[in-house]
Amino acid sequence: MPDPLEAVREAERLVREATERAEAMARDVPPLGFDVPDRERGAGAGVFGDLAALAGLLELARGTLPPELARQLVQALRELLVALRAILDYSIERLEPGESVAVQVEDIPIE
Repeated sequence: MPDPLEAVREAERLVREATERAEAMARDVPPLGFDVPDRERGAGAGVFGDLAALAGLLELARGTLPPELARQLVQALRELLVALRAILDYSIERLEPGESVAVQVEDIPIE
């Protein structure tokens, strides 16, 4: 017959190991619990950081690209910004409260 005390010791050992693993994993959790690595880049992180990086790349490429290709690149960037503006306009329009529409209600008699 197995020793019950040995089973208790084994259970305690497993709990201790699981606790140590959980504490080790908890050290890797970002401060807010949901933070992403992009936030470590600073204030320019996220979509605006990506746009800033794209603008920097375009500025760098401006001096090294042939004029025709530079014009095409500027036009593509302009179209991207116009599309972004349309998305923002659409989102703002959806957030603004609209006029309440009067709904006509009709009583239906139940017999």
